[in-house]
Amino acid sequence: MLSTDKTANIKTMPILPTLYPVQTDHPAIKPDAARIQSALITYLTECVLLEEWIKASLIEVTTTTDYLASQKLQPHLVLLPSAYQTFFAENNPLLVIQTSKDNRLLLLVESGYTSSWRLHKSCLPVLYRQQDKSHFNSSDHDSDNSNDNSFQPLEPIETVETLLNILLSAMDRSSLSESGILKLKESLQAAIIAKTQSARANITTTVYAQPHWYQTLIAAEQWGSLMDRPFHPLAKGKLGFTAIEYERYMAEFNQPIALAWVAVAKTHLMVADQVEDIDQQNPAAYLLDAAQQKKLAEEMVERHLSDTHVALPVHPWQLTQLIKAGFATDSVGSDDMSNNAMNSHADSYAKDLADGTIVKLRFDAAVTYASASMRSMLLSADTPHSIKLPIGVYALNSKRYLPALKLINGEKNQAILMQARQIDEALAATLRLWDERIWWGYMSPMHVQDKCSTNPYFYQEKPTHLGAMLRSLPTDLCEDQTRLMPMASLGMLVYKDGVSHHPFDEMIQAKYLSSKPAPDQSVSINAEYIKSAATEYFKNLCDVFLGTMLRCLRLGLAPEMHGQNVVMVSKRHRFTSILLRDHDSLRIYLPWLAHYQIADPEYLSLPNFKNRLYRDSPQALIFYLQSLGILVNIRAIIEALSEHYELSENRLWLEATSSIDNALASIDFDTDQAQFVREQLLTNPYYPHKTLLLPVIERGDDPHGSMPAGESRTINPFFSAKNIEANPMAHSVHKHSEAKING
Repeated sequence: MLSTDKTANIKTMPILPTLYPVQTDHPAIKPDAARIQSALITYLTECVLLEEWIKASLIEVTTTTDYLASQKLQPHLVLLPSAYQTFFAENNPLLVIQTSKDNRLLLLVESGYTSSWRLHKSCLPVLYRQQDKSHFNSSDHDSDNSNDNSFQPLEPIETVETLLNILLSAMDRSSLSESGILKLKESLQAAIIAKTQSARANITTTVYAQPHWYQTLIAAEQWGSLMDRPFHPLAKGKLGFTAIEYERYMAEFNQPIALAWVAVAKTHLMVADQVEDIDQQNPAAYLLDAAQQKKLAEEMVERHLSDTHVALPVHPWQLTQLIKAGFATDSVGSDDMSNNAMNSHADSYAKDLADGTIVKLRFDAAVTYASASMRSMLLSADTPHSIKLPIGVYALNSKRYLPALKLINGEKNQAILMQARQIDEALAATLRLWDERIWWGYMSPMHVQDKCSTNPYFYQEKPTHLGAMLRSLPTDLCEDQTRLMPMASLGMLVYKDGVSHHPFDEMIQAKYLSSKPAPDQSVSINAEYIKSAATEYFKNLCDVFLGTMLRCLRLGLAPEMHGQNVVMVSKRHRFTSILLRDHDSLRIYLPWLAHYQIADPEYLSLPNFKNRLYRDSPQALIFYLQSLGILVNIRAIIEALSEHYELSENRLWLEATSSIDNALASIDFDTDQAQFVREQLLTNPYYPHKTLLLPVIERGDDPHGSMPAGESRTINPFFSAKNIEANPMAHSVHKHSEAKING
């Protein structure tokens, strides 16, 4: 934490609920259900508005003053909690949603940058029951209160479950999947429980200032896991973990996890093309020190496995699933797979364990730490290597598989990214890659050499549950002048003892002290310096991140851009490059690739189905920068910095605009291409928006291996920011009548 003078703006935590998951050991602000419910209500409300659950004709835009007067509700305000009274008493914008003939949902809102409205962070919705006979309860049944003198027309909505039921009641249920609704409710309940547990995690506030580079990465992953994917109501729910397992295996709890190991017959292993000699290129050779390798080798010899088997690490939770009878029988769904095609059933591993194809070993090293993605395991050691393992837990309504088909496509994508770095020297300087070209996976012996799309085992679940992918960092990043911080860790705050923390605090302090000939660790830093430095770090981040992504787009590439996949690289207290992982999710647009002589990678996919890594238009490619890169990743960072340092959100959006402007001017785009990208990113009033919750309902019980998602439309935050700069009153609550619900 920064040492500041009395004018410094390191804020104490407000009494009212906050958007951010909060960890603290201070009794006055201990985590509670109300704060968690408030955050989830906020996320749900935004999703509902952006995904257009409710017909526009059922939504009225007004103000609290006008609506209270028209409905003669002023006398009833005194029965609401004081926070509600305060906000209703002010002339705040108000959305009124008709949820039934007699019920109205009142939402106290404020203007947003990535949506027309966002819920007030500090106030919950209110149900206005116009007639007492239409009293609503969470069981979706009306009750007659006509003779109940205690009946009040204004009822605060205090749980996200109640809010969800109210909103569903306003929809046409005949067009919705009831099984999908149940799945959504189950996932939401899991998220509530998970957030409650995560609120108890003792998160370290030392991230950037850890002694060693690998310790910073582990600490930053704790932060990234704490919030998970910003603005997603279901993100924290992990279906499959018990409460004890959740706290054992989630990154925010910082628990050491010893890897389990099994010996797998070489006849049943498919390996990456880079694995030329499996006796030398096996997981133990990369992950274990000499003493650990010796101990493992001794057990393999003792059990007569050293010539016929290879030892693979397994997540300890996953191992318990592999040895259970009646292993899962639903078919896997990859991003490339039709739900109804090639639905072969996965067999149990019981036979493999019984006949010695797979042998559970006693060996249980090395000790690892979970990343925010849960299945990527990090070593607390000065090594470039880490490991990604399958884990059969549902997160975001999909299992965390490790399919060989996606690993092969990841190899193809890494080759494209490496070629892109050769084409563009500036890109080579700012785009760094985890090497993900070494992997091992269980496979039927008849198909271990078959890496064609017609391999039927690519589309079965069983092989996806046993395998491992090695990740290797560029060695020049494995030194203590370097700090690696996932962007997810920069998009949230942690509170301790009533004080908020952000990783920029440590960066600002380190940079300030490094500029002094004889640094005094107890020096106070002026508040204006802190604000200025935080803004400069944000601009530095945008220059590197947005500039790099625009260089990728120029070549026809769109990497995965959410905050877990993109890691910011800092050297000597300045962001210098980004580090990418999970190359299997790169998207491409072939006409732009072909312009730079980058060949079609010919992705593997289900026969007769086009792989969805191909994008059919430039707009579809740019969508990933707009949705994940800007509306989620950059937005989360802007809101965290605005909250923590009391910076203007509009100014931060304008700084990001400047980074895009500068990149478009300096990158060697074709003229038409540059103009097209500028229009899509900066001048169009609207952005495509990735929908989150309706797709869960729409998918229902259909099995699938990827997060359900769709697309809607929202406002362009850069377009809004420029308009507000030109006309500040445009953002005033008094302009509410000119706003449109859908942008």
